Amino acid sequence: MYMPQTQPLPALDVPEAKISYPIIRIARPILPLAARALHFREPVILHPERLVSAYRDFQQKKIRLIVGFRHPYGDDPHLMAYLFLHSLPKAARKLKIKLKNPTHVHFVYGVEVMFWSGNFVRWLLPRVGALPVNHIHMDSKGMNLIRKTIANGPFPLALAPEGHVTYRSEQPGEIETGTARFCFWCEEDLLRENRDEEVIFLPLSQHYRYGKNAEKKLDEFLRNLELECGVVSGGTDFSGRLRTIGKAILETLQEFYTELSGKPCGNNQSAILIAALEACERILSVTPVQTDPSIARIYRVRAAGWDRIFRKDLDDMTPLRMAMTDRETGEAWYAMRHMEMSELLSYISLTEIPNNAHIEQYIEIANNFYDLAERIKGGTLRNRANFFMKNPVIVPGDPMHISEYSKLYKENKKRPSPKFRKI
Repeated sequence: MYMPQTQPLPALDVPEAKISYPIIRIARPILPLAARALHFREPVILHPERLVSAYRDFQQKKIRLIVGFRHPYGDDPHLMAYLFLHSLPKAARKLKIKLKNPTHVHFVYGVEVMFWSGNFVRWLLPRVGALPVNHIHMDSKGMNLIRKTIANGPFPLALAPEGHVTYRSEQPGEIETGTARFCFWCEEDLLRENRDEEVIFLPLSQHYRYGKNAEKKLDEFLRNLELECGVVSGGTDFSGRLRTIGKAILETLQEFYTELSGKPCGNNQSAILIAALEACERILSVTPVQTDPSIARIYRVRAAGWDRIFRKDLDDMTPLRMAMTDRETGEAWYAMRHMEMSELLSYISLTEIPNNAHIEQYIEIANNFYDLAERIKGGTLRNRANFFMKNPVIVPGDPMHISEYSKLYKENKKRPSPKFRKI
């Protein structure tokens, strides 16, 4: 069980990013220990020359580099930090390409990370040059800092173009327009200053492989999930077992939201997602915009919930008003449990389980089902299972030359993001 937050906290001031090189130097030998704690081994980089050459060209001031990494898992930022500080220099040595240390990047992170991550992460992120971005409110100061960093920062920029965890490694989610905008801003700034560097966007995808004991570990993991959901299954038909678990979760949620709303809740995932969003919007007095996609509604609810928990007005409150604020905080915490669950339901399917898929896909689905169960009980992204030893595979794509797309951008700066096919 997770204890609810029932007392408000002072508002957080997100400190300005300022790199501490001693901290970066200390981080490099510590990263292998952190990797083992997160159950991943040394990453395998396919086509390492793409990443190494791009980083070398950046250091030689031939290009300005923006790295876009897929974000299907909660520990992707940790893996990317390991990749650049630890694996990249090793790959460069094998290719006999000299890189200057440290091989670091400026990470872009959602400002909400500061709220749920804890004191250590709040202390660390600004000191390693990480840059916050706000998904709801326009932050001109933050945007200007990102823009300056892309054009003049000592390290490349690294960000997740999807903007958030997507829980699926096989298919990208919709790309947020900010990534392309950052690239074109950099190109405009370089032209204005008569600089001849080229702007390059380098896509990275990452996948996990799980080794020879994966089926045995998955069987054990599913048994625990089956106990959690009150179903009896077993056997080696992982697709069937996952369908049984997904159906049990769906039925539990349907019953819950029917009782909560006082009206029948449809027996499909879309209806439950809508019911969960309506529940948190109702508690937080957030006016729903029915035409918005679910992720936009989730962003608004998340911002409203954090505003009730992290308060700027605590010093001006009477004891009586503070008591009421405790209640508001508790209500916000419970509202955000609906939100946390809604986020997962926006990306995963409880019923569409492929037959004869590879073991990695079944493990990914099982991890997502575990995540959903924990969100229902009150957990967050921090409570993801760390049950499987992971072998990361990093795949750099072909570098994208932003100048090739400048004409399209100038013709229509609000061009929608493309839809992606399954990888």
